[in-house]
Amino acid sequence: MIALRPLERTDGAALQQFVRGLSPESRLHRFLVPVQELSPPVLHALTHPDQQRHVALAAVSDATIVGEGCYVALGNTGRAEFALAVADAWQRQGIGVRLLRALIAAARRTGLAALEGEILKLNIPMLEFAARAGFRLKSHPGDARLMFAELDLTAARLPA
Repeated sequence: MIALRPLERTDGAALQQFVRGLSPESRLHRFLVPVQELSPPVLHALTHPDQQRHVALAAVSDATIVGEGCYVALGNTGRAEFALAVADAWQRQGIGVRLLRALIAAARRTGLAALEGEILKLNIPMLEFAARAGFRLKSHPGDARLMFAELDLTAARLPA
């Protein structure tokens, strides 16, 4: 059974273990650059969300993080940048959809109007997932390796 809960300050070691356990391809897809593990500043940032302007969630099975999702508000624009990752062995089991639904609900509660994100063009599964969830996809204006995904929260339905 998978439970969703907020990431907490005490989750540093568990989140680092989650990231280390991702395949190199999954780490690249999540962080857009090759990483082996999270740097101390990134680990701190991910585990110290205010759960308003920075929401971070964990999908947990038997006290092990098997997925994470977050968004960070982009100033006072009414927009936030989101990101998701699911452990390789747990992909295609609905965890990403559950994380995205929870992020959308939290973003709406705090009055955000849109979620956006950058997705590597070679990350076909995430591009397809985003399209099914109602994100508008377009070429990234500043990086030919990326696609830009945008979801209007004022009009979007929650993904199934």
